[in-house]
Amino acid sequence: GQRLVCCRSARAYRNEYDDQGIIEDLTKTEKEINGTVFYSSNQTFFSLQLAHADLDDAESMLDSTSSQLEYEADPSESTNGIAATGGRKDIVSTGIFQTQLEGTKVAKVQDRPNGFPGYLTKEQLEICLSFRQWLKEQSDENPIYSDMVYYYSVEEEAYAICRYLRARKFNLKDTQELVESLADVWKEGQKHGFYPTAAEALGGESHESAFLTQFPIIMNGLTRNGCPLLYFPVKYMSIEGIECVCPMDTISKYMWHVAAHKSGNIVAKAKEEDPSRFVRLQFVALVDLDGLSISTMRRAMGEMEGCMAVLNAFPEILFSVCITNMPRFFAAFWPLISAFMDESTASKFELYSNPVEGKKRMVEFVDKNELASDFGGNGPTTLEMAARMASTSHKKISRQITKLLTKKLLKSHVDMTFKLERGEAASVSIYTRVSDANQAHAVLSNSNKSEEWTIDLKRNKKEEAAKSFHRDFKTTLHGPGEYIVTVHQKTKQVDYFLVVAEASHEDTS
Repeated sequence: GQRLVCCRSARAYRNEYDDQGIIEDLTKTEKEINGTVFYSSNQTFFSLQLAHADLDDAESMLDSTSSQLEYEADPSESTNGIAATGGRKDIVSTGIFQTQLEGTKVAKVQDRPNGFPGYLTKEQLEICLSFRQWLKEQSDENPIYSDMVYYYSVEEEAYAICRYLRARKFNLKDTQELVESLADVWKEGQKHGFYPTAAEALGGESHESAFLTQFPIIMNGLTRNGCPLLYFPVKYMSIEGIECVCPMDTISKYMWHVAAHKSGNIVAKAKEEDPSRFVRLQFVALVDLDGLSISTMRRAMGEMEGCMAVLNAFPEILFSVCITNMPRFFAAFWPLISAFMDESTASKFELYSNPVEGKKRMVEFVDKNELASDFGGNGPTTLEMAARMASTSHKKISRQITKLLTKKLLKSHVDMTFKLERGEAASVSIYTRVSDANQAHAVLSNSNKSEEWTIDLKRNKKEEAAKSFHRDFKTTLHGPGEYIVTVHQKTKQVDYFLVVAEASHEDTS
């Protein structure tokens, strides 16, 4: 089975396909030659039975069968747009890549097939090979180009190549210009390692769970076609709450973390959990704009531009963005928002003002039993999903109780009350950017005031003035019971305090 055999003329092989774009006959061929890898030499296709052999094994197999194939690498000769000077290993590498493009298994992408490996026209295939060769030629002078295209280790090379080319409709020159134009933005993120942890993105400590209660980007589950799923219920978003946790300009840094690290980790984990399922490196975002105000929209525009710049640095990372409950005023903002985006990204947005129609569309993306219940499905709520995201190996969060307290101008204190059920335990933290001069402190007590805990809301020497900070109450609360958090402040100023209680089920065994 490990031998080189001539299949047929490449010209005859390719003439079987029409010029419209879908290689319909390839599916039948795939079933006949499943597991076979192709590479091209001159005008001839050959099959190499590689199974799961790596490139070194492939080269060894090629050596052992060289007597069956006459081939000399002529420096002046090119093969489908690929220079023949790379030697046999480069030929095999090209072959493996071309196999990924043409698809030797049943095609993995079952929707919107045009432009994906397994569904390429002859012209698209040639453009893929030319783009790949261009990246190789740029490797010495501009190695960042290859770094950008091949960034995700969980993404096969063929899918990475096609992802960039789809962003420019398989126009080679336009795709090259796209890569060149993104280099500076990429370098800016690369200087910080694209913020490998949420703590690095949000400012030194891991406040991700508190941040997500105010900027609810909830990543949970897969769509029917294998896209990682992202929820954004806007009604839970609060700019004042975000600023209690971190500066607004950290949102774009967090988006670098999501796009460059978290997305790849999600795909890798999904593949590990179910190796038989194809998971795409493209996200579906479900957005519910219920509760969005004009003032919030205006204040968020600057950070939205920064987030779009980050997403533009990862072409075609979005499969679709489905927005429901679109308020009337959103139409006035849409031209400004779409101007921040690459044209290809903007085309992925679906806008629904009617919540019934919007959520009907969402069920088409996601199995109803898995879709979040507050998005029209039968699954857990996005709040429950967020609690799971906040969990660690040491602590499993069952729910998060949050409240943004606003200390008004003429008030000296503000408070909130919450309950714990039997079997629950909770820790309580307060996030704020209150000035030290305002002399604030917080008191946690049970409902009958028989127990109290107090913390000063004042920065330590290492914490910068005007920056947000947080304090934890040094106790664990136990249910059942009712508890009160009261913030006192001597000066007559408006300030905000985000209270976060993370509840978990106690082990009663």
